[in-house]
Amino acid sequence: MKSLFLFLLSTSCIFAQSFPKDQFLSPLKIDLIPSGTFGELRGNHFHAGLDIRTEQRIGLPVYAPADGTVSRIKVSTFGYGKALYINHAGGYTTVYGHLNAYNDKIGAFVKNQQYKSNKFEIELFPKAGELLVKKGDLIAFTGNTGGSGGPHLHFEFRDTKTEKIINPLHFGTQIKVKDTKAPVLNGLLAYPLGDAAVVNQSEKPIEVPLTKQKDGTYIADRVRAKGKIGFSVNTHDVSDNNYAKNGIYYIKTYLNGTPFYSFQFDTFAFDESRYVNALIDYEHFVKTKQRFQKLFYKKPYGLSLINSYKNNGQIDVDTLMNFNYMIEICDFNGNKTVVHVPIDYAEEALVIRAEKEITPRFIQTDREYIFEKDQVVVEFPSGVFYDDFYLKMEVKDRVLYLHDETVALHKNITIKFDVSQLEGVNLEKAFIGRVSNGKKEYFSTQKKNKTFSIRTRDFGEYQIFEDNIAPLIAKPNFVAGAELDKTKRLSFVVTDDLSGLNTIEGYINGCWILLDYDYKTNLIVHDISDDVAVVGRNEIKIIATDRIGNSTVFESHFFIK
Repeated sequence: MKSLFLFLLSTSCIFAQSFPKDQFLSPLKIDLIPSGTFGELRGNHFHAGLDIRTEQRIGLPVYAPADGTVSRIKVSTFGYGKALYINHAGGYTTVYGHLNAYNDKIGAFVKNQQYKSNKFEIELFPKAGELLVKKGDLIAFTGNTGGSGGPHLHFEFRDTKTEKIINPLHFGTQIKVKDTKAPVLNGLLAYPLGDAAVVNQSEKPIEVPLTKQKDGTYIADRVRAKGKIGFSVNTHDVSDNNYAKNGIYYIKTYLNGTPFYSFQFDTFAFDESRYVNALIDYEHFVKTKQRFQKLFYKKPYGLSLINSYKNNGQIDVDTLMNFNYMIEICDFNGNKTVVHVPIDYAEEALVIRAEKEITPRFIQTDREYIFEKDQVVVEFPSGVFYDDFYLKMEVKDRVLYLHDETVALHKNITIKFDVSQLEGVNLEKAFIGRVSNGKKEYFSTQKKNKTFSIRTRDFGEYQIFEDNIAPLIAKPNFVAGAELDKTKRLSFVVTDDLSGLNTIEGYINGCWILLDYDYKTNLIVHDISDDVAVVGRNEIKIIATDRIGNSTVFESHFFIK
């Protein structure tokens, strides 16, 4: 009876640490409908918070969920855009991202510092108690700034001391999502993991057909295998009144009723986030854009939310053995989807063979490597990769062809080009770039003693490019000599065709002005109400400089009534 109790306990949604349930209110006075959930699988990272839909609107009021002090304010072109951080009692910090604006007091504090430093992008750390907020106070307005893909509020909880991110749904009765639906299962893959391993007559990963039962559980077709094997699932969560495909809360597996492998999204550190590329079948994702979450690993890696009870999640199918493998997928509200996978040992004729491309460069994860070919050097520190593999590298006509994009890199590698014999290129305007999907991609390039170098976490095609074209400043929303009033805003569209914008500076009558920049729309905006412009004639100058140093100047004038 005791062992049965422990088994039932292990299948429930349990997290050992407890959090205050009544301390925090919801930051919005609308239903919490998520467009993104904690731990959701994203490009090169796990999602760090809860993305809350804002009814496709910008400007909804955001309220302080508890008493606290503003500890950090960051205004950035990318990332969280306009963001706000509040420290609360109990050692918790809440974070609000992609804001459109701050409340009057915080907004005035930020703008004052921006004008003092002559910078749009700014990071501020107010003193404790300098900007106090009370539970329920208006603190900001929702927006679409930074790297947002649409209007929403990004809402986070962090441990103030460690800065580890915590699932916001742990924090009580007010911060909850209405969810009565079980996670959706989209597919199951089986993997031969050893040199002699075979699954369903295949040496390659192979899809396993599934049948859904009346009770909502799934039965997989019987898997015939020998050697070490593993599985992965393509799954997402759904919630009430929501069309989004969100991340799940946990996946646990059992082998013949014994806990075998699991991961659960309660908390993780920011430096763990890129391990999403180890958790998923990265090669399959690159080829199909489908994220299958692996329920095993070949080599250990530093993702703390994984719990491997035995064999790293690998099943050793030996002579005359059979297994009942169960996968349990759960959302935060306890809705579950269960998959039963029968596994039998089988000696069968091989039908699908795995073709391995053997190269002279075999990469082991725990070693450093330096490869040089035709005046190009590539340096790999240890720990760059998750698994050993054979590296493909070729240099032809001064173009580096470095493996392919199906292998993920966890750390930066260094690529160096010797340009001492490069002719017909203006080296001051040149950089190392990558061709991706037919487009040139700029990389910040260090130049020293006729050697160009970059750091990158992507394989692909690299070469020397040249950028001689300055940015374009266009579409001012006023004509020269226009008469304006102080309620108006000045706007321009600023674009660059290759290396990208580095700085945008604006001046009225020689005085620096604040320009709010949105890279998604290429729009820069200045509020005349900032009181830099004077009554009468005003001269305006905008200077846009790209990352190579090419500049464009726009000059005009207007009048204030």
